[in-house]
Amino acid sequence: MIVIVIGRVAQFLLSLATLRAATTFLSPEEMGKVSLVLTTIAFFAMFLVNPVGMFINRRLHTWQVHGSARMYLERYTGYLGVVGIVAAITLPLLEMTGWINFGIPVVWLVALVCGSLIFNTINQTSIPSLNMLGDSRSFVVLSVATLAASFVCAVTLVRVEQASAQYWVLGLLLGQTLLAIVGTKIFFAKLRCDAVQPVVARGLQKRQLKVLFEFAWPVAFAAGLGWVQGQGYRYILESQLGLAQLGLFVAGYGISAGMIAGFESVLTAYFQPRLYRDANKGHNEQADAWQRYASAVIPSLILTTVLIMLLAPELTRLLLGERFQAAPSFVVWGALAEAARVLTGVYSLIAHVFMRTRWLVLPTAAGAAIAIIACLLLIPQFGAIGAGIGLAIAGFVVVLLLHALLAMRAGGGIAIRFLAKAAVAAVALWLTVLALHAALGAEGWMTLVGVIILAGTTYLGALYWLLHEHLADKAGT
Repeated sequence: MIVIVIGRVAQFLLSLATLRAATTFLSPEEMGKVSLVLTTIAFFAMFLVNPVGMFINRRLHTWQVHGSARMYLERYTGYLGVVGIVAAITLPLLEMTGWINFGIPVVWLVALVCGSLIFNTINQTSIPSLNMLGDSRSFVVLSVATLAASFVCAVTLVRVEQASAQYWVLGLLLGQTLLAIVGTKIFFAKLRCDAVQPVVARGLQKRQLKVLFEFAWPVAFAAGLGWVQGQGYRYILESQLGLAQLGLFVAGYGISAGMIAGFESVLTAYFQPRLYRDANKGHNEQADAWQRYASAVIPSLILTTVLIMLLAPELTRLLLGERFQAAPSFVVWGALAEAARVLTGVYSLIAHVFMRTRWLVLPTAAGAAIAIIACLLLIPQFGAIGAGIGLAIAGFVVVLLLHALLAMRAGGGIAIRFLAKAAVAAVALWLTVLALHAALGAEGWMTLVGVIILAGTTYLGALYWLLHEHLADKAGT
């Protein structure tokens, strides 16, 4: 646990440093271009790559026992090449329509998107899989090294070559590629190659492809709709308000996204391997496995979201460059939208552990439709903040639908006592921040840092209070 926490804290700090560097070296317009490139990468990744990746997570332990993991993963690499070809054909056609203004040459766009789909996916498959197999030390070191290498390459390129979106994204990709090579070599060295079932070595069978397809198509559909819900707004915002407003919104939203992703990565790295392991034991264990996981993550998420919302002005001053200081309201709405995203992921795991991913189709379809409609209506009325409002509304509608449709299959949701503890911790944190603002004011860097440190210390104490029962439970297993 200590290794994972240290590594995740390092990743979190590097992510925030990367955001600060990006908003220091790049203009809001260039940040808008970066966001469109990353959103386009995410579309192909979520729709075509993520479903197969989720299937790999679900089956990796079984494949390792049978000695067939390497064979399946090598075929997965070939599949990524096919995805890259699809993207390389699609993007020029999309550019010619003129529907989206990416702001960078199409050759750059194709190279960055296809390169990320192949090499970043390999990075994000091989390195987390080390943790799934129990090698948490290598997982942590390589994850931190990926962010560090990407940060160094991106900053170097925008300072040496040009302060533009394409060089920033290229730097991120170079760091991901370097550690993908290292991570894959270490990961493959740990895989068993003595297949227990000889038929596996002859290749993929129709039955296996059928199982994969039945698992993956609902995930692909849900992931594609999830992209529409969570990132499709960027094209709308750019078309109505321009790249500069998009860049400003994404920078503020990025603070919340980075902090909640840091929180999420620590808890999932610690608790998710146990969830998947217990889910493979039998039908009776599946509901209990999800209950334990959700009871740890959801109350902690509530507390984290409250912290970000309370400290939005301080976080904006600390983490964004001078040209991005109008973003605190985007931080608040970003925190709500990202909290809904994490809750959606927690409830979606019910479908994953029961291998019934088609349960996700209806809620995600509703979320995608609501997000697009809300953004189309609210952005002209309220400007960029309308996107944040629309995303938050859509996110919590999906959470409510998932709870109504799936919670009873996993025991009815988490116990009320865990939510009550989260409410008490959140109120205590709110009172602490109010007292700090009253005592220290809001002027000067020393005051700014003091408020963040003292509020953060209170948050960590409250977070430990929420999690210590679950940490003890895991330690005993």
